Amino acid sequence: MRQTKHDGLSPEASPSLYGQGFSKEETMGRVVVEILEAGKNLNRKALCSKLLNRVESAGSEEEEKHYMKLIRLVLERDS
Repeated sequence: MRQTKHDGLSPEASPSLYGQGFSKEETMGRVVVEILEAGKNLNRKALCSKLLNRVESAGSEEEEKHYMKLIRLVLERDS
């Protein structure tokens, strides 16, 4: 099956989604698409791993906080 890129950007070409002014929802959506396009299972571990990589390569403290908020969102458990 042939997969197409939704926005023409590969993860390597755009490592900083936050720098482009994306909301939490847009950033999370793009991270999900990257995981699925790589043929990996979508789960908390995959999301956290991808987001932690983004934290490590963040260009600013604000960008780092953006990704950390998303990690907290993934790890939250409803009671």
